[in-house]
Amino acid sequence: MAEQLETVVLESLDKEDPNIVRAACMLAGLLGLAPAERGLLKALGHQAWQVQAAAAEALGKIGSQGAVPFLRRLLKASEADLRQKVLAAAALTKSAPPASDGETHPEVKRAAAVALNRIQPQVAEDALLGALASGQASLMEAAMAGLGNLESTGGRDEMLALLEHQEPAVRAAAAACLGRLREERAVDGLIKLLSDPEASVRREAVIALNHLKAKRAVEALTGLMDDQDDAVRRVAAIALGNTRHKDAAVVGSLRKGLGDRDAAVREACLKALANVRATEALEAAAALLADTHEPVQKAAAATVVVLSQMRQRPDYDFS
Repeated sequence: MAEQLETVVLESLDKEDPNIVRAACMLAGLLGLAPAERGLLKALGHQAWQVQAAAAEALGKIGSQGAVPFLRRLLKASEADLRQKVLAAAALTKSAPPASDGETHPEVKRAAAVALNRIQPQVAEDALLGALASGQASLMEAAMAGLGNLESTGGRDEMLALLEHQEPAVRAAAAACLGRLREERAVDGLIKLLSDPEASVRREAVIALNHLKAKRAVEALTGLMDDQDDAVRRVAAIALGNTRHKDAAVVGSLRKGLGDRDAAVREACLKALANVRATEALEAAAALLADTHEPVQKAAAATVVVLSQMRQRPDYDFS
């Protein structure tokens, strides 16, 4: 079966349909198919940026040394500015403006930077690990941000320990980075941070747990709907919605949040109730069609549509 799948992937990399090529690139990376290098290098020059990004990511995962000059070309990086450009590209977000004609798409640049770090960690990761061990809070925070952007494997043990650092900013940075890295060993430490005295730390812990999707965190996240900080309650609602867990306690806390003093929290609770398909909250959601804030009204309308459809056409019940 494995050999047959490898053959399918290698053949698919030469197809014309960009969706098939992109799927083949993703599979090549997931399966670590070194023989796919030729097809992946070809895909780096594809017209569709989505294919280029998938190819770059896969080349990093298979550790293709032959891809290094091509990845550097995507970043337009010389030997002198390679580290700077790798770090800058890795920090690009999905909200970055799309590339203009002749320019590499931001998502492709980011994928190329992450791939280069996987293949040649001495370019940037080693320096970041040095900063992480510096003992200086500001350097440690910057290092963790960089390691998270690069999806690095190094420094994770150190960051787990930093969840208990005396500086709130360092604890928050460690939580953020470990969440982005999907480091499952961090779950217990992150749950502990949900009761941190600093709101910024609690917020980052919630966001990190949202990335990790750990079942055992749901109860603690539910309790945060009573947090004093508006931003913490908002991200807690988002995280609970992303559990897709129609638990009575989850739904109850989200319904309570519909009456929150903060409009952003009410909006987040509406969207979360739609995500968990809480049809019992239909009437409560409908009441917010008359909310004084337009974003809340729009979220209420979208939630009412979803929950109305669910009530009219119920889904399978496997409980």
